[in-house]
Amino acid sequence: MAIVKVWIDEGCIVCNACEAECADVFHVTDDTCVINAAVRVDGVTSENRDEKAQLKEDLGLSLETQIVAAASGCPVNVIKFDQVATDAPAAPAPVPTAEAPAAPAPAPVAAAPAALAPAPVSEAPAALAPAPVSEAPAVPAAAPAAETPAAAPAAQASAPTAPGPTAPPAAVTPIAPTPAAPAAAAPATPATPAKAPAYVYDLAAAPNRQVVLPKTVPLPSLKTWLAEQAAAVAAEEAKWAKTQADYETAKAKAEAEGKDAPKPPVRPVAKPDTNDMKFPAPAPATDPDLLHLQSLLGDKVTECFQQAGELTCQVAKEAILEALTLCRDDQALHYEMLADETATHYPAAQGFAFSVVYHLTSIRRSKRLRLRILVPEGFEPESAVPVYPTANWLEREIWDMLGIRFAHHPDMTRILCPEDWEGHALRKEYPTLGLGQRDIDFREDRSGVLMRIAMEKAGNLGINIKPPKAD
Repeated sequence: MAIVKVWIDEGCIVCNACEAECADVFHVTDDTCVINAAVRVDGVTSENRDEKAQLKEDLGLSLETQIVAAASGCPVNVIKFDQVATDAPAAPAPVPTAEAPAAPAPAPVAAAPAALAPAPVSEAPAALAPAPVSEAPAVPAAAPAAETPAAAPAAQASAPTAPGPTAPPAAVTPIAPTPAAPAAAAPATPATPAKAPAYVYDLAAAPNRQVVLPKTVPLPSLKTWLAEQAAAVAAEEAKWAKTQADYETAKAKAEAEGKDAPKPPVRPVAKPDTNDMKFPAPAPATDPDLLHLQSLLGDKVTECFQQAGELTCQVAKEAILEALTLCRDDQALHYEMLADETATHYPAAQGFAFSVVYHLTSIRRSKRLRLRILVPEGFEPESAVPVYPTANWLEREIWDMLGIRFAHHPDMTRILCPEDWEGHALRKEYPTLGLGQRDIDFREDRSGVLMRIAMEKAGNLGINIKPPKAD
């Protein structure tokens, strides 16, 4: 395809998008956009709305992609163009006739077709009648390939038109075929470039989609925070112990060599923190709601803590439905609304793979509470729909994005992706660029077609789902 004309309709808002896309063709002025004279046959700079001047042939072909992209990106759709096909149609093969016979490959004399044999007098056409002895022999209907279309009429003209006596079979001597000139052959069809095979998505062959899984588990937790603080103190003690050991070694060496002993090390004092922004570290539970819920559930509570004014109660994964029921029905708690339910993937964790979090709200008391469970791969926690009906779509989204199924859910199906979508997009092993599905553009307008062409040229249009259909 090549673009032969391009012009600007009325309504240009001088947004400069077209010039940014293809500055060779478009130039944005103070009040409109014009087509540059350098690309036009008439050499005039204007909107080309009235002239409809053609583009230079070579430029219309080389700048086709940029012009189409600029037209599709125009927010007011005022860039118009005419596009024609550049591939010339293949020339039709010549039809074999008595005057211009076909030119098949020359065959050996012994394998001459039966059409060369003489026919009975009553059925023989005029072309098969033998010429007088003094003249050249007649040319049969199926002439050998050595004859050119130009020579065939001359040979026919030399043959008599009236039927004559039938020549004996021995008198019919096939003309030895000679190699035909290349120019006499039928016009060759232009070679069509081989179409690239359909792209098959292969994650292993896509370095930009390789995933490096995290090595840590950034799960907010009081136990984790206390363990980190203890590890930091232990590291500081080990560093100080090594400093003292190095001093004793240097002191013993100095005494052995008769030198002065080195100065003993002094333990550094922690500098006062004058920063007014303090890290909201987790703290043990002191809120009445947390203490009351812990007393009701007993050992089913694995951890309770507060952080930055937020209340978190982590319960056993098998007791989540009981905990939700208590939070809703107990008069001291009365969290009547499930504001949100979400989950997070922790591939580096030991003993669990996901955390599922329930954000409860007490509208009457303007208070929030967070319940949390830790579930391993394949475990199906009880659905919260019987207690909080708003969990229906929230749990469907968790299944769609992370692959966690909820037992006794009324409709455990995907909610954002099609049913035949592969993988779960919020898991850490899922590539940021996707498995190829997100490269599909279902739009059928010009922008969607351009996006599809660009993706095909980029080589990553790995389609592994079926586009939705109206029926």
